[in-house]
Amino acid sequence: MSATKYISISSQKGGVGKTTINILAASIFHFLGNEKVAVIDCDYPQHSLEGLRLKELDQLQANLDKAADFQALGVQAYPIVGCEVKEALSIAKEMNGEFDLVFIDTPGTINVPGLVELWKMLDYVFIPLESDVLSVEATLPFAAALEAFAKGKPGSRLKQYYAFWNKHIKSEKQDFYQRTEELFAQQNIPFLKSRLEHSVNYKKEAMRSTMFPLSKEYMRLGIRGLIEEMAGIIFDDGTAKAAATATTENKAL
Repeated sequence: MSATKYISISSQKGGVGKTTINILAASIFHFLGNEKVAVIDCDYPQHSLEGLRLKELDQLQANLDKAADFQALGVQAYPIVGCEVKEALSIAKEMNGEFDLVFIDTPGTINVPGLVELWKMLDYVFIPLESDVLSVEATLPFAAALEAFAKGKPGSRLKQYYAFWNKHIKSEKQDFYQRTEELFAQQNIPFLKSRLEHSVNYKKEAMRSTMFPLSKEYMRLGIRGLIEEMAGIIFDDGTAKAAATATTENKAL
């Protein structure tokens, strides 16, 4: 197994969809990309990811048909470990070499003891934002903190952080998106090309499952492009295997 990659889809602005995107990314890489994935949920105290897993386990116990569908997959669900930030670093170190990818869901604030040391454990951070001034204003200092305290610092493995658009509305004027990307370029904050579309589908349970692959019908929302772009960055040593192409083929249910 190649060296474990540590990834975080993070923001200090609430409501931008980081938890949902963490689920989508972890599930697609695990179920469709054949990567061995684990998730650390240290977004204390809500622990949304761990809560979703517990809810799904309860549903499997109550629904024999759904339990049979899960058994038929022939693939175990990836582990989700809930903890506080101060515990996350040691848990992440214990996972080194045991998994291909470890996704770490961090709190929506940077004022948490131990968070900087956890940032230094990460390889890449992906920052979702939406077309809103408050979202942009929250992202700029977040990226600045990553630059000041983690990227390139002694003992840190953080290679880069990237912003990307979530809840993109194609029908609205694109001037705000363009101006924001130009502003970020001036600040040397790279922007992914992929944009996740705004859609009510994200509220559906099928879009937030931690135990089933994402249905093929939802790939059109920009998810395919995002995962392929992330895979090209994460596996920059050419070991992307099936992860970068699985979402474009017929592996989804």
